[in-house]
Amino acid sequence: MLELMDWFCGAGGSSQGAHAVPGVRVSRAANHWDRAIETHASNFPDTDHYLGDIREAKDKVARWPVADLFWASPECPQWSSARGKTRDYDRTMQGDLFDTPRDEAADRSRALMEEVPMYLRGVIERGGKVRAGVVENVVEVRAWDQWDRWLGEIRALGYRTRVIAMNSMHAQPTRTPVAPQSRDRLYVAYWDTGLGREPDWSKWLRPLAYCTTCEEWVAALQVFKNQGSDMGRYRQQYHYRCPRVRCRNAVVEPPTMPAAAAIDWSEPGERIGDKPIKTFRDKKTKEVIGVGPLAPKTMERIKAGLRRYASMPMVVPTGGTWREAPVPVTLPFAARTTRENDGVMIPPLLVPVEGRDGKQARPATWPQRVQTTRAETALAFLPFVAELRGGGSDARAVTEALATVTASGNHHGLVVPPGGVPPQLRDALLVPYYGTGAARPVDRPMGTQSTRDRYALVDAISETTIDDVRFRMLKPREIGDAMAFTTGYTVLGNNREQVRQYGNAVTPPVAEILISALVEAITGEDIDRWSR
Repeated sequence: MLELMDWFCGAGGSSQGAHAVPGVRVSRAANHWDRAIETHASNFPDTDHYLGDIREAKDKVARWPVADLFWASPECPQWSSARGKTRDYDRTMQGDLFDTPRDEAADRSRALMEEVPMYLRGVIERGGKVRAGVVENVVEVRAWDQWDRWLGEIRALGYRTRVIAMNSMHAQPTRTPVAPQSRDRLYVAYWDTGLGREPDWSKWLRPLAYCTTCEEWVAALQVFKNQGSDMGRYRQQYHYRCPRVRCRNAVVEPPTMPAAAAIDWSEPGERIGDKPIKTFRDKKTKEVIGVGPLAPKTMERIKAGLRRYASMPMVVPTGGTWREAPVPVTLPFAARTTRENDGVMIPPLLVPVEGRDGKQARPATWPQRVQTTRAETALAFLPFVAELRGGGSDARAVTEALATVTASGNHHGLVVPPGGVPPQLRDALLVPYYGTGAARPVDRPMGTQSTRDRYALVDAISETTIDDVRFRMLKPREIGDAMAFTTGYTVLGNNREQVRQYGNAVTPPVAEILISALVEAITGEDIDRWSR
């Protein structure tokens, strides 16, 4: 049995993924927040837990118990630009040169990165050696001006390394749930050169995707748009391509789980017109900025979603600029920063529910009937996520992956039309959609659909007033499902504390596949990749 130590364990997302790998036991976990430790301990009672600031335990770090596997997720908010603050991680020495004030929080984040090679070095000095490990952080950390030096220190200790850019919605796990959330993160995997084996990264990091030109499922290749790059966000800096020459390495889209899979449709929320009227003030100037049931910006984002989804017929491909605007509910939730807030809004639309092949959804200029797998045309209310604060997005449909969950509070809102959500829509929303193509039957198992002809086509049936729309915030459990936390996993605390724990977590499927690759290299034994 290989023992794993989980630093900055939070609520235990990384531990869940590691625990799912055959032959791995989470033996020790550390975090500075007592609530997170309580949550972790309630789910991993046999794990030795350390509560405290690892930076303050600097003199002890090098002498901590030796583990076979080491997972570290140093604090990420101070690296990320999501807080709306200009970062100086690409010029960390300028403060010393020009005697400018230091950002203590940013210094702390950098110091926590340094604890990783410190621990590895301490183990070696005691005659042991960590066999392999992973460091997880936001993609911005790659711009750190000390990056090459930091990575070089790990290599100098006798490790080979691989820098990995991965979006959680593309992690195709074997034993943990799929994540219906777009969450770009940086991972550094390292393993002892003395093992004499390399992890089979092609096996674990290349997601299955359907090439419409080759007409077959392939193990997709990650290709960065700028030659020489090794880090970035999906679509912006890299995409996936077919490995076949006959299609000239066509761009392919790995299947993703829709955000709708994480939403409890039995609770539609409260009618906006029935909510109490409030006065909203600017947080800084205290001036009145609006009067109404919801904050002015929230109302504008909901209206934007209505204009996009209820006022006109639409064809919604799962690709395109879905991270910047409202999108259908068949896609994964888009990534969230630590300040963004999401609500799900559902205007009335027609959805296809007829099941025979060869039928296609029809635009609003045609008779109001959209064909799907249900042998009937149903009136439905297409949900979308209304992003309530921060970021460049207004709203996104629940057909997309959920935006990145953050730790700053319960910021996901659900908007539902009059009458709630019909069963036909609930059934359809669980089907993953891909990035291009036209609508196809939605009750087929995920994985049997190709990327060809994959659009969601819906028609508006009437003009919806914002007062009749229903709205509610997403519940912590729904956010947990978006993070791919396993059913039955207990997260303690009030709503705000639970959301904070989820937002700081690692999605279990990513941890599972990375640890699986490293365990194979350590043991030399094959782990089944597609057993589910």
